[in-house]
Amino acid sequence: MKKVLIAMVGGAALGAASLAQAGDLPGRPYGQSYDAPPSFTWTGFYAGAQLGVGFGGFNGPGAAYFGSSPSGGLIGLTAGYNFQSGNLMVGAEGDYAWSHIADQATFMPGVSSTGVVQNIDTIRARFGYAAERLLAYGTGGYAGANIRGVLNNAPASAVADQTFYANGFTLGVGVEYAITPHITAKAEYLYVSLGTNSYFNSTPNYTSVGTNLNLLRAGVNYKF
Repeated sequence: MKKVLIAMVGGAALGAASLAQAGDLPGRPYGQSYDAPPSFTWTGFYAGAQLGVGFGGFNGPGAAYFGSSPSGGLIGLTAGYNFQSGNLMVGAEGDYAWSHIADQATFMPGVSSTGVVQNIDTIRARFGYAAERLLAYGTGGYAGANIRGVLNNAPASAVADQTFYANGFTLGVGVEYAITPHITAKAEYLYVSLGTNSYFNSTPNYTSVGTNLNLLRAGVNYKF
């Protein structure tokens, strides 16, 4: 019996020591929970690069001179700012792309012409819904580009080569995903409508041309 009592007293002493050590640890104030790790936010400045393809059509009286179905590629730079509140995001974005979206037409024997969309730029608002690292958005705003027209006759020597800047608008949709807290990747579609300019005014083929384009673009951004 004596040995049993000694064992019980020793166990109680060890338990008391353990409780005393636990009491020395910093405790959580009553009613206060530990802060959860911060979730990802889209708020902030960003910059990056984008590439893609473009296709569409020239319109107006001069469409036959420029070709009916211009297509080609583009590569450019992007910069912008986002502000997120809850799941909603608003932002502004601008981009500039070097492009060669072109078509050629032969409208009489020995005479051909080429239309080329060059150097597309946009300034747009973005409105989106964010689910953590995934962002779906709509976008719209200003668009502009250099539209070049080249009129050739046999043997393929240019008789007129004119480039004018066309103003217009763009609307589109896209998705963007944050691969890391600083690196995001996106894919988007833009419809671009550009106003008309007059070409070949030094020749009997004087005419005016407008442009509508569909742009499919992918990009990578760095979020600061």
